Amino acid sequence: MTQTTITKCGADRWMDEQIFEEDVRAVLTMMRPNRRERMLGWNEYRTGGTHFRTTVSWDQQFEDSDACRALTVPNLADVMETLLMGNARTEAELSPADEFRHYRAVLLELMRRVDEAEATQK
Repeated sequence: MTQTTITKCGADRWMDEQIFEEDVRAVLTMMRPNRRERMLGWNEYRTGGTHFRTTVSWDQQFEDSDACRALTVPNLADVMETLLMGNARTEAELSPADEFRHYRAVLLELMRRVDEAEATQK
């Protein structure tokens, strides 16, 4: 093995390590998407399903205003309303009645799932 080959192998290995470290930093950033907000005292709840991930973050004032302390996410109805309302993709093409019909369909499906989960607990 020549000196040039050894140097090239060392440079390749160094480059691979640098790329790996950059990948690790990127993954850590994805795992902590709101680090700055948490440092400012924000709390967050992370969850997800098979094909999605959701992070809800809130400040202390939002948490203090919640009368229901039984749930992890404070003021959950406000959070869900914000996520649902205005979410229609073709909002400009839908009449208000059609838009709200879609929202109600989501809520009815959610109610069905809650009832189903409750039934399995009995």
